[in-house]
Amino acid sequence: MTDFDVVIIGGGVGGLTLALKLAQANIHVLVIEKANQPGKIYKGELLQPKSLENFSEMGVVEEIVANSWPLATIHTYEMKERKDGSLRTELYIPLHYHRLYSSFPSARMIPHEKLKELLLFKAKTYHSFTYWNPATFQDFSKINEENNEFNEATIYYKSGYRRITSSFFVGAEGRVSLMRKAMKEHGVTTHYNHQFLTVTFPRPEVFKEARMYATHREFIGLFPLPDNKVRSVMLIKPGDYKRMKDEGLHTFYEPFERFVPELSGYLESITSWKDIQLMIPIRHKTQQYVKGNAAIIGDAAHTVHPMAGEGMNMAIQDGAILGELLTWMYKEGTRQPQYLKLYEKVRKKRADRMSHLSHLSAMAYTWPARWYQQGRMFALKRLERHPVLHDKHMLNISGIGWWPYNGLDILRFFGLAKAYSLKRLKKKQWENIYSSHDDYPWKAK
Repeated sequence: MTDFDVVIIGGGVGGLTLALKLAQANIHVLVIEKANQPGKIYKGELLQPKSLENFSEMGVVEEIVANSWPLATIHTYEMKERKDGSLRTELYIPLHYHRLYSSFPSARMIPHEKLKELLLFKAKTYHSFTYWNPATFQDFSKINEENNEFNEATIYYKSGYRRITSSFFVGAEGRVSLMRKAMKEHGVTTHYNHQFLTVTFPRPEVFKEARMYATHREFIGLFPLPDNKVRSVMLIKPGDYKRMKDEGLHTFYEPFERFVPELSGYLESITSWKDIQLMIPIRHKTQQYVKGNAAIIGDAAHTVHPMAGEGMNMAIQDGAILGELLTWMYKEGTRQPQYLKLYEKVRKKRADRMSHLSHLSAMAYTWPARWYQQGRMFALKRLERHPVLHDKHMLNISGIGWWPYNGLDILRFFGLAKAYSLKRLKKKQWENIYSSHDDYPWKAK
């Protein structure tokens, strides 16, 4: 007999999504979380429609909707900087979620710790859920080298070391993953020539929609949160953070107030650089998510550039798919570890696509040159005004499906904005939405 059916190392949003799915199926799951208080490192807050659909299946979406802020449209402004330093709008592009076939035709912003709190509270209502916090995974104390299975783990909990056994182990502990290390999996890492500053501060009550502003050398993003707050991001060059700190907080206030004058007075609630987090984006891709009876999800498997706001959603969707697979395995009595490869088969292709999409979004703001901004504006204009390109982009970032890019898209970028019948457009979108069989192919076996 094993101590648990599944042990999840890491109690973040991805790990708790998986744990809740398993607990709801009466599968005995243990979550090991080392942090006993909210972390100071910024983590995702934007929920895409697919993640909301996953939470709806789990019966927790009402609480999430009640504690989040809807983003039906992303408003993008390309600004031209005049010689006197003032700005004028050169291009305005709205990107609409309401054009999607989804039960949740909008994204939603929710404080990361609030989402964790909601998932943990729900999971604790099930007797099959166990939560050790603070607890630390040390290493595997028993490994079957012949079939690459991990049989026993050592956990430090309540001032002592404990050895626990489990049928399955899942690493959900983030980018620096001990589970990935134990699986001897390595990946390819991409570094970028820019960094971000991010902080939450009070917002005017009238500021209710997501906005992104860019010139040829600056970028800021503003995403409303509940309780009249806003999450801000600012793109900077490596080395700028130290210079800005030396010069003073006004170097952080001024760009936001130039783009959005109505924020004047609200930014001053930030009184210390300790409140502002420096984010150094990377992209990390692991070749395999499964080895024997072990699997990795979320940032342990794939770390993406934050520009498209996909990292947290990928972890949630990993947890939902793996949770559904393990539930099916226990229900059908097919608990052989090789079935875990079905999770990898579904999720790796999707994660690689989303990683590439986030990478392209990052590259759009990489070089501070006027000609580069002109190229970006041309692409944004075609993306918004050509119905196929617009719907493809929104469908793909939403996570509810994947509409493949092809050679015709090049013609769409450079050709006329041909009018498509609404009926034909919706039919094509519908054809590319993930079906239940796409998400859970093992159920047909």
